[in-house]
Amino acid sequence: MKKIIKNNKILIIITITILIFIILLLIKYHNNKTLKNINKSYNKYIIIKKDTNIYNSKKKIIGLIYKGTQLELTTLKKINLKNKYFKIKNTNYYIYYKDIKKIKNIKISKLNPNYITLNRNLKTNKKITLYKNNKKYLTLNKGINLPIEYMDNNNYYVYYLNNILSIKKSKNIMELSNLNSKNQSTNNISVLLYDKIADTCNNNDNCINNMSFIDQINKLKENNYYTITKKEFDLFLSKQLNLKNKAIFIITNNLDDNTKILSKQLNINIDKYDNNKLNINNKPATSLENSKINTYQIKNYSTISNILKIAEGQNIQEKPISKKQEVAVLNYHFFYDPTLGEECNEVICLTTQKFREHINYLKENNFKILTMDEFTKWIYGEIDVPENSVLITIDDGAMGTGKHNGNKLIPILEEYKIPATLFLIAGWWDINNYRSDYLTIQSHTYDMHKYGSCGRGQLVCANYEEAKTDLKKSLDIIGNNTSFCYPFYSYDDEAIQAIKDLGFKIAFAGGNRKATRNSNKYIIPRYPIHADITLEEFKKIVN
Repeated sequence: MKKIIKNNKILIIITITILIFIILLLIKYHNNKTLKNINKSYNKYIIIKKDTNIYNSKKKIIGLIYKGTQLELTTLKKINLKNKYFKIKNTNYYIYYKDIKKIKNIKISKLNPNYITLNRNLKTNKKITLYKNNKKYLTLNKGINLPIEYMDNNNYYVYYLNNILSIKKSKNIMELSNLNSKNQSTNNISVLLYDKIADTCNNNDNCINNMSFIDQINKLKENNYYTITKKEFDLFLSKQLNLKNKAIFIITNNLDDNTKILSKQLNINIDKYDNNKLNINNKPATSLENSKINTYQIKNYSTISNILKIAEGQNIQEKPISKKQEVAVLNYHFFYDPTLGEECNEVICLTTQKFREHINYLKENNFKILTMDEFTKWIYGEIDVPENSVLITIDDGAMGTGKHNGNKLIPILEEYKIPATLFLIAGWWDINNYRSDYLTIQSHTYDMHKYGSCGRGQLVCANYEEAKTDLKKSLDIIGNNTSFCYPFYSYDDEAIQAIKDLGFKIAFAGGNRKATRNSNKYIIPRYPIHADITLEEFKKIVN
């Protein structure tokens, strides 16, 4: 009997030992599995799988975070069984490992670099919910104290957890003064009213040519000005948004497709604004103390220099430029000297004697001979020029224009110290034959100065891509796309579009009339100078 009892005790001990061993194995397995799951769940970036609690460092619930929220976690130094709660970066909040799923990256909302944080904090000691894009993002049981980035009539906006979040205004929220930023915000914003922006304006002072508008905006950008939206402007006026200096607000009375395309192309904001709220007095907008908003009216005679002064907030009173102001653009071709036994039977050949006669007349009568850069700035309204201004152009680069084919043009320009522009067929002759401080070289195509199968100039007979390819080759040689000249004065819509798309600012044709600021910038007229021209005829052209 004693032996049986003894054997039973041994069996019980063995059984208990085995059970303990099994339990220890199960615990170890469970712990290993838990560690594996913890390790599997942790990542720098995670997403919340379902609406779930967030915890403080003592693992007590302090709020709720909502499904779909993306977060960045603090680096986990060591994986162990205590690390079942991961810390959310830049907070004292923790999230349970089973409530999250790892993702490769998160979408981070960036603050607008032109905004300056308000020197006010919002504070509440009661339960509060933060929203992202009108969806619940985070609820905190004991409130929050954060800098206000900006606000509107219904919400505060704060930057928290790598996101711009909104908090609905309520009586439970206090606004506290706080020095959040030492940066100085702007006190005024220039409102630029463009009545209409169009490709063709037909002598309407309040209509701005597309290219003029593009040049104005590009110059403003070069000087670090930036555009704001109507909402931002209204928040600025109501002191709910602080903006850095050099903010401008562009508005139009005609927000048509053309204007929308330009705004997208230039990456700027253009809005419509109620005309009844505008005071067109050429002063910057400052506050809502007045019933109307101070506004600048941009005219087609507004120069680039004045646009910059307007953006700066200066009081500019502009006067219309005389509608009669015109510039004669002279178009020469070939030059030769009969006294040296040279001959030329072309109707566009001119003797050096006649060319000197023309220049002497211009010099003696105080004409301003423009550079191509001056002419371009003038036609775009950036500068004014004297009434008696002319532009000298030469086409092709053939007889007498280069150092290799007679060298008549350049010595005369250098002798009189006057500027001219040569439209060179870039693929036909070496550009180095025409180098001079007094001769600007521009494109006359690469190899399209010939008639095409359609019976017109090859540039017109070619399709858009062919034309653009040729023009690009000419630019690779010439390196300057300020102006262009159509071979045989022949153009069509596709040729003009190719020229525009390659960044040319202006283009010349024929026409036998003077250029004005209202001329189509891509069909600027010129006077072809023929061999039989008399001095009296020349005087009529330039006067």
